[in-house]
Amino acid sequence: MMSVFKRELVGYFKNATAYVLFAIYAFLSAMFFCYFVFLENTSFMGNLFGVWLFFVEIIVVSILAMRFFSEEKKNRTDQLLYTTPVKISGIVLGKYLAGMVLYIACTLINLVYVFIIDMFGTPDVGTIFTNFLGTFLLGAAMISIALFVSSMTENPIVAAGGTAAAFILLMMADIVANFLASKVPQWLMWLPRGLANLNLFHWFDSFSGGIIPLTAVVFYISVAASFLFLTARVLERRRWR
Repeated sequence: MMSVFKRELVGYFKNATAYVLFAIYAFLSAMFFCYFVFLENTSFMGNLFGVWLFFVEIIVVSILAMRFFSEEKKNRTDQLLYTTPVKISGIVLGKYLAGMVLYIACTLINLVYVFIIDMFGTPDVGTIFTNFLGTFLLGAAMISIALFVSSMTENPIVAAGGTAAAFILLMMADIVANFLASKVPQWLMWLPRGLANLNLFHWFDSFSGGIIPLTAVVFYISVAASFLFLTARVLERRRWR
């Protein structure tokens, strides 16, 4: 696992991937910080970490999806992975952890804005901590989904587009759930409720307000574990074809 992790992490910095992601994240997060925090003359960062940064994270994770497995298959280097003594689970975890490191590095750019707030006001350390924690957990779930989508195709563009589409569809789960709630009979109300819970961002609301809900933590970890398992099964099947 560690050999795959090191290979992936070095690969991000050998080409332009890491630097492009840092530039995109820094530019967009700075723009949203100026609009939702600086111009509003507030020290509350919940609006910044809310739905706006979620769109930035969709872009970042979708770009990562291009490299996970799709690029390997496109360049025919995936066979090298399958013939190494590393288990499939080790390959998946190695790529996953490398993606998480890059994602966390991007997220830590937001610490600059915390220092700026500290220069002009008093930041709410507790709320900032929960926002960062929620962002890391959200990223853990998002990257696992991106890994799964990337394992299903050899076209990096399709991997990026499919990942972004999956996140947008999950965000729209609330809209569909609200529509169904007004149409289905009472005994089927569990259906729209369950559908609404598929919205990854829905579980972030409490973190944004300074609360760490155990249900949200368990949900994000469960999503990450489930899609890592599914990715390993997809690769295992392809390995023996």
